[in-house]
Formats: sequence, C-alpha cells, structure tokens
Amino acid sequence: MPNLVHVIEDYETAIERRWWLCGKLETKDVPPGSKRACRAVLTNDFDDRMGDPKAMYRAVIFNPVPGPPVGPNTRLRFRYKLTGTDTLRVQLYSLTTGYHRYLSVSGLEQGKWAEGCVDMTQMRRPDGTGGPLSADERIDDIQFYVDPRAELLIDDILLYEAAAADEARPFPRRVVFTGWFDTGRQGKEWPGDFEIVAHEKPRTWKAARSVAGPDGKPWLRVGLRGDRKLDPRTELTFKHHLTGGERVTVELFHAKAGRAVARQEVSPGKDVWGESRVRFDLPGGAVADEIRFLLPAGATLTIDDVLLYTPGS
Repeated sequence: MPNLVHVIEDYETAIERRWWLCGKLETKDVPPGSKRACRAVLTNDFDDRMGDPKAMYRAVIFNPVPGPPVGPNTRLRFRYKLTGTDTLRVQLYSLTTGYHRYLSVSGLEQGKWAEGCVDMTQMRRPDGTGGPLSADERIDDIQFYVDPRAELLIDDILLYEAAAADEARPFPRRVVFTGWFDTGRQGKEWPGDFEIVAHEKPRTWKAARSVAGPDGKPWLRVGLRGDRKLDPRTELTFKHHLTGGERVTVELFHAKAGRAVARQEVSPGKDVWGESRVRFDLPGGAVADEIRFLLPAGATLTIDDVLLYTPGS
C-alpha cells in the first residue's frame, strides 16, 4: 500500500482531459481491464534548457494540477506498450527548481502491454547536475519519450510514495481518487464544501476542515470532479482529527442522482491525528461524484490524504 498517492490518470474519463498535454486517446489497443489508453504523438522535448530543441520524439505528457509536493521515496508506476524500441525516457518537471530531470530505461519488453515502475529519486538532469528529487519539491509535467520511429502507449499513471517498511496491505488494484489539499484552491482544484487550513506543527502543508452544511450541522463534502465508477468492493482511507464528537458518518454520494451510494460510520478517536480505513460493498455499476463526512452538532473534523480505491489481493 503506498504511503501517499500524489497523482493518478487512467484515461477512463475525460475529467482531466485539459491536462493531457501530448498524446491522443486510444480505445482499441488497451491493456486488460481498461477501455482507454493514451498513444504517443510527435513532439519536441519539453526540456527547453538541456534538451535538443530540434530533435523530435513520440511522447505522452500529462500535467497533474495542482502540482503536488512529493516525498523522499517517490515512485512512478504505469502500464506501457512499446513497438520498435526497447528504450523509454521518463522525465519530470519540477516547479520548485524550474528544470527537468529524467531517467532512461532500456531492455524493456516490446509488442505487449507491461507494467513499469521508476524510482524517481534516481532521476537527474541531462548533465548530471541539480541533485536528486527531494522531499517537498512541487512537480509538474510527467513525460514519456521514445524514438520518433517507434510507437508508445501509456495507461494507468500513478505517482506515489513508496510503502513504509512495515506496511502489509497489498498495492491497490485500482485507484479511483486521491485528495491531499496541499496546493490548489477549494472550490476549483478541490471542489466541495470545506475550508483548506494549514497543519499545526510538527505536521506540514495543508488539510481540509469541516464547515456548516445546508442544515446547519457540520459536514465536509469532497467533490470528485466528476462521476467515478466504483468496483463492488471499494475502500476509503483518510487521515483525520476530530474534536467535539465521537462518530463520523462517511457517505459515497452521487449528487446527480441525489442519493448516497453507500454509508458507513467510523469512530476516529478524539483530539488526535489518526487514520481510518472504510470498506464499502457496492452493487455493480455504482457511481459516485462526492465523498461526504457528516458530523454531530458541535464537532469539527479535519482530514488529509484521502484515497478512494479498489483493494488489491
């Protein structure tokens, strides 16, 4: 189980389509379990400082917005299909430093869908300067390049922090949504009803805090930026700090249909930061576009690192 998921893109919806900076949608040649992937198209290198401005490549480039701050053990997991080359260059832009780092991987399988995972801390600038990706750097474009005569397909991009040494839970089979609130604005990048607040030391960055709901009772409504299809077994993990109450009702909600898809109660513990995992058993074809946290009168809930996913086995 990842320590934290920063970015996901599975191309199954058009929710983040405006951030598909390079590539075209593919619906025929896709990996098992997927309906859509992204096919590389011709482009120049996005590295305008140390890249060759005249060289052409085929590339898939995705811009995660808002740019997340990464941790000390960042990994990039993805599915790929290569034809005509066994070499793939994975490149990342840092908003913090203002330059690109990359890692070139060779000896990859060709002609079939496969899964790759890159240790992002091994990336460097083309001339070796700049040092490794470091904790709290904010990143931007995630880029995959191949020779212009080759073909590349990419699917299921997942940027995350590697699991803690004592983590026993399996890697998720599918990640549906991740919410961490460190950068971006409430109502735009993070739709819903809540207040984004700074963590109190020693915790860093930001979290989401409950506000008064339409009926006057406190709640926290996290929008999923669009309809998300859910598997029959779906789980939710989130970090939390609760004051003035003992229990929280968690709902997977479909606002377009005006009803809760599933509902569970949790007892987070009072006045301390903790983490809860909620399991939902859902009917086939279930869809949600919100996660709602409903509180008793007088309670305040602060949450962080929300992850909605299909558990692995």
